[in-house]
Amino acid sequence: MKKLALFLLATGIFASACKKDGQGEKGNELKPTGGEFTIEGKSYLSDYTYWTGTDGLVLTNLPQAPEYIENAVQIFVDSLYFSHTYTYMDRNNAAYDRKKHFSNAVVKYTPSGIYGNGQEITGVTGGTMNVSNNGETFTIDFNITVAGRQMQGTYVGKVAGKKF
Repeated sequence: MKKLALFLLATGIFASACKKDGQGEKGNELKPTGGEFTIEGKSYLSDYTYWTGTDGLVLTNLPQAPEYIENAVQIFVDSLYFSHTYTYMDRNNAAYDRKKHFSNAVVKYTPSGIYGNGQEITGVTGGTMNVSNNGETFTIDFNITVAGRQMQGTYVGKVAGKKF
């Protein structure tokens, strides 16, 4: 009987500890790190994100041997802390506000999956990017039209480099 009581006590303490770190409460669950973006009906992994400082945010995969194919989205935004929602506006527009807008995006992707056959497109015509963070964990959702192609994606995780 003592063993059963001790077992139930240990189980209760363990369950309580899991709830304290946010794992057991609805709405506070930790999301997995990584993400993906989709363009022309095909999805590409983006498991690493870094901040370049001068050229904004880069969401990319870490190229793996033997292919070493990199697929990436670079969004020219001045900070991840100014706003929760950024919309596209050309930097030359007099109404451009670096706290509300991003100015460009570049997409590098390889639909064929063959090294050396990748494409790089620019020419944003519209879009939004939503950013939220819980400490060092960022959630970034974007929906951008580049060169007439609709692109959308999500990333959840740390952003390497300074985020201003």
